Amino acid sequence: MKFSLPEKKLPSKNTQRPAKRQHLAGGLNAANNDASSDSDKEQSLTAYYSSAISIANTPEEKKRRESRSKRFEKGQGHRAEINYLKQKNAGAGNLYSRRASALMISKSFDDSGSKAVEDIDWDALTVKGTCQEIEKRYLRLTSAPDPSSVRPEEVLEKALLMVQNSQKNYLYKCDQLKSIRQDLTVQRIQNQLTVKVYETHARLSLEAGDLPEYNQCQSQLKTLYAEGIEGCDMEFAAYNLLCVILHSNNNRDLVSSMSRLTEGSKKDKAVKHALAVRAAVTSGNYVMFFRLYEDAPNLNSCLMDLYVEKMRYRAVSCMSRSYRPTIPVSYIARVLGFCRTSDGNDEDSDGSGLVECLEWMKAHGACLASDDGGEIQLDTKASSSSLYMPEPEDAVAHGDANLAVNDFLTRTSL
Repeated sequence: MKFSLPEKKLPSKNTQRPAKRQHLAGGLNAANNDASSDSDKEQSLTAYYSSAISIANTPEEKKRRESRSKRFEKGQGHRAEINYLKQKNAGAGNLYSRRASALMISKSFDDSGSKAVEDIDWDALTVKGTCQEIEKRYLRLTSAPDPSSVRPEEVLEKALLMVQNSQKNYLYKCDQLKSIRQDLTVQRIQNQLTVKVYETHARLSLEAGDLPEYNQCQSQLKTLYAEGIEGCDMEFAAYNLLCVILHSNNNRDLVSSMSRLTEGSKKDKAVKHALAVRAAVTSGNYVMFFRLYEDAPNLNSCLMDLYVEKMRYRAVSCMSRSYRPTIPVSYIARVLGFCRTSDGNDEDSDGSGLVECLEWMKAHGACLASDDGGEIQLDTKASSSSLYMPEPEDAVAHGDANLAVNDFLTRTSL
């Protein structure tokens, strides 16, 4: 065993040496081949450049260069105007305009490949509608818009007035307003009519509790207000604050929204109300919150409506931990906004607020009891461990079960 191993290794060493010699020989051959290939490349490049110089000096090439220089000189006069239009319409870029631009550019290059960018008529890329129908359903575009199906500005004004005076439900109005917004977008119309359309749609969305649609309108309104177009900017600044305060957990957005407020805007009634709501929510002052809820200007109460349920639950939980042994339910109904006050009268005349409060507390697991006088009391000790937030049974995205899709489709008339 000891002598057999070296005998097997010796032949392997002898066989490796010729292989190394062959490898060195192959390297020398490859170097010679590379040198020959480099000389061939130099000869081919010399021939290429000589032919290129001869072609450049031909009369046809000189004529082509002269026509090209004239084309660029012709486009110099339009360059300043094109840059101005580009800056003006920088915020209006969207999918539909890009598709139309791509189609026009591809068509121009198909017609004549020598057409310069400066020679393209960019105004022709903007769709100018010819449709005269006031009522039109909203359909998502899958191709470049057809001018015969797009309504011009004067027809869109009539369509907006029709929607404002309509007695039909929210889904119909939302569909019509989205169609109006689409026609404005494809025509690159950004003026007071555009602001009015988005403001109308945002208000209807708030009344219906449709926050996703409201957020779309609010984002567009920010851009339009930033461009200097007049509108109800203070009203929607207050809505934006309330939306961030009540329906967003991002403190950075809240700080950013408050930092953009000027000293003049902080004196506005709606903005002051929104800032007061922010202070009440931050400190957990439910008494102040429901007082502000009753005195909310414009549509501030619509945004607060979506937070009332959470605030009432927090208030009753706080009362259950703070008071002993019981609290009158009538007091809770008055503090938590079940009994709407009017003309300084805090009494619930018909008792509907007290009944609504009792149903709400039973649905949230509160323990109720009656005292010797028959008045219903909240057992705070038992309720502190039994309260819970129930899951909504008929929840829909826009917050109103009466606007469910199944109910909408079963109606014979909108």
